[in-house]
Amino acid sequence: MRLCRILLSGSEPVPAVYTAEGTVIPLPWLYRAYLDGGYRDGPLFPEPSDDLLSYLPPRLEGLQLLRRLVSNAPQIREAPLAAESVTFLPPVRHVPKLICLAGNYAEHIRESGAVAVEKARTFPFFFLKPPSTTLRPSGSTIPLPANSPSHIDWEVELVVVVGTYAKCVSVTEARNVIAGYTVGLDLSNRRLRLNPQRAEQPRTAFHEWLCGKWHDGFAPVGPCIVPADGSIDPTNLRIRLTVNGLTMQDATTAQMIFDPYEIVFFASQIMTLEPGDLIMTGTPAGVGDARGVYLRPGDVVEGTIESIGTLRIVIR
Repeated sequence: MRLCRILLSGSEPVPAVYTAEGTVIPLPWLYRAYLDGGYRDGPLFPEPSDDLLSYLPPRLEGLQLLRRLVSNAPQIREAPLAAESVTFLPPVRHVPKLICLAGNYAEHIRESGAVAVEKARTFPFFFLKPPSTTLRPSGSTIPLPANSPSHIDWEVELVVVVGTYAKCVSVTEARNVIAGYTVGLDLSNRRLRLNPQRAEQPRTAFHEWLCGKWHDGFAPVGPCIVPADGSIDPTNLRIRLTVNGLTMQDATTAQMIFDPYEIVFFASQIMTLEPGDLIMTGTPAGVGDARGVYLRPGDVVEGTIESIGTLRIVIR
């Protein structure tokens, strides 16, 4: 079962189900079918909310409601919407923090010219992106930064959706912190030079690399969230990215150095995780910088994760 947020009738944000057939059914339609099925005297549910967290773990009551509504899909009066005709919104309505990982796949570390250290002797390298300006939904057109447009790179990533407050949780407890999973792109400016005349200092390269992650629209996410209800195994999913139909990245999340539960554990030792936080879990090998190829206007980028869906953007 996959959930998304869409614009219905041009301006109204509503929750929806993204079906296996590639269609989208707004939850209000399923709610109406539920009432039309003679359940007016049965369990009374609130009108569907576009806050998808209300239907995801650890909110088991909301998840049960969602399943009951979905069971009424054959009774809806309207024809399901073709996904291609839908305007998607970011799947999480409010994102307090957008947390990212650098170097969580050994092959990507090696293609970047670094040495992959054994897991027992390292830790997740976290950094943040500003969610209010970097997040974009699937279907977005992402502009190249005007001051430095020539070395923009792609990185497809599994994204953890945090479902509840968490601080200093164990790896086992982290399983109860995760609401679901979605697809993300960590776009990166590999040659940002904010001041071409700057003097080299010990941390110059690191800070320019970091600032190159922060351009507007550089964190597309979506379109769907799959609940963390045991229906998928996030530690063993195929993850792929294409540019104009050509495969650039093709791996599996089993190759991650730190799995999603370990990532939540480490992140919670640093900061309090909050409902709606997103954690990008790192990218596999195949980025453009390793082959000297970068995004250009008109490029179509698609990131796909098995059982979750495909995130699509266009570069301008």
